Amino acid sequence: MFMPKENNEVKTDEKLEIAEKTKEAAKTNLKENTEVKDTRSSNGAPFSQSEKEGIKIEDKKKTEVIEVKKEIKADTKTGGKSNKTEENPKETLKSKKTDVVEEVESKPKKQESQKGVIHIYSSGNNTILHVTDITGAETISRVSGGMITKADRLKSAPFQGMLAAQRVVKETIERGITEVDIRVRAPGGHKSLSVGKGSQAAIKAISRSDLKINIIEDSTPVIHGYMRKKGGRRGRRL
Repeated sequence: MFMPKENNEVKTDEKLEIAEKTKEAAKTNLKENTEVKDTRSSNGAPFSQSEKEGIKIEDKKKTEVIEVKKEIKADTKTGGKSNKTEENPKETLKSKKTDVVEEVESKPKKQESQKGVIHIYSSGNNTILHVTDITGAETISRVSGGMITKADRLKSAPFQGMLAAQRVVKETIERGITEVDIRVRAPGGHKSLSVGKGSQAAIKAISRSDLKINIIEDSTPVIHGYMRKKGGRRGRRL
């Protein structure tokens, strides 16, 4: 059947317009579908804010991984080493050990109690305080009443005995002694067996200090049997 040319041209123009409209409709549908997928979960419900933040974090992690891979590839191509240095396990162990040692050293250590002996010689003429270790071999401090006063009559006085004891206590604490045994001694023998005035004041001064007193004992030498006095047969010549 014969058709005129004008009608054929009109039909082709209509077909082209329809095809363009269908393409535009398809594009709009695709955009809508993608937006719905982004804003909706697999169940079809919309995402909450926390889920959206999680999706953003995952995207950031993916981008970081991609960047790291690119850097590794670039380093392998150039033959250079990456900026990140791998830590040796031996060095990490050493650093941990040093940290532990520093923590142990920083803790306060318990001070071991050191013992000493205070020998107090008290007579009518003087009071002498002599501090030694337990064995008596090492002298720690030695002070007498004559080192404190110049007057001979005040050497055995109780006030001078107290001052001598205070000086002795100070020196012994500086040496690290915390516990003390006290041994009081009178002249003994043929002389007087009674202790002088300065001994009691010295003991009181020591008891008031920070030193711990364990034992206070009398160690005056006493005669058992016969003992010859000094001075010879005819006595001491004046």
